[in-house]
Amino acid sequence: MNKVVGYNTFQNNYLNNNVQNKKETDKAAKTDASKKTDGTQKADKNMPKLSDKAKALLQDLKKQYGNMDFFVAEYETEEEAASYLSRGSKDYSVLIDPEELERMAEDEEVKKQNLALLDEAVGKLDTLKEELKETGKEDEVVSLGVSIGKDGKVSYFAELEKAGERQKEFVDKIREDKKEAAKEAAEKAADKGQDKYNYEHSKRTTVYADSTEELLQKITGVNWDEIKEQTSIPMPGGHFDFSV
Repeated sequence: MNKVVGYNTFQNNYLNNNVQNKKETDKAAKTDASKKTDGTQKADKNMPKLSDKAKALLQDLKKQYGNMDFFVAEYETEEEAASYLSRGSKDYSVLIDPEELERMAEDEEVKKQNLALLDEAVGKLDTLKEELKETGKEDEVVSLGVSIGKDGKVSYFAELEKAGERQKEFVDKIREDKKEAAKEAAEKAADKGQDKYNYEHSKRTTVYADSTEELLQKITGVNWDEIKEQTSIPMPGGHFDFSV
């Protein structure tokens, strides 16, 4: 009889534990899902609210222009526009004001006009890249972009960076040895109390213009001696392509 009672107690405890564990697992899963949802909601708060038509148009643009990164955001200054445009990782970045995107989605004529402007702008940027090769400044250009404002006004943007020789050597080494080897080297240097990356910091600046001709002039006219070095360090996934 005691054995039966003991077994029943064991069985009840076992079942209770399983139920409790399942509850805790489900609770953890819900909490994790909640965190992800909250994170998504927070991210969405920073995004402009677009109509379904505007969202569909944006997806069409991304498919049509595969070599461009599209950003939709409100901006008041060139610096604000640059903060979005510099996030792109493709050939060009395109920033569109949400009101203008909505106009394009609702009015086929406005859409045609702005796409014609975009095509023209990209053609000019292609020409600009070729002209930069003649000036020897192409390696200083990190990214190029174009913005389309509320009135359909087009502006151009270029982010520039000048690296020190030791930084260039570091990037070349990463390309040769791949990311793992570079990581190990950095860890060893850190253990010895050395600077983790051991290279000169880069200088960065951004220029804006209403035309590619003006943009080229500003790019070639940058005086790097007047630009202060930045302490930030480019890493994989940043401005430099560390892939081999």
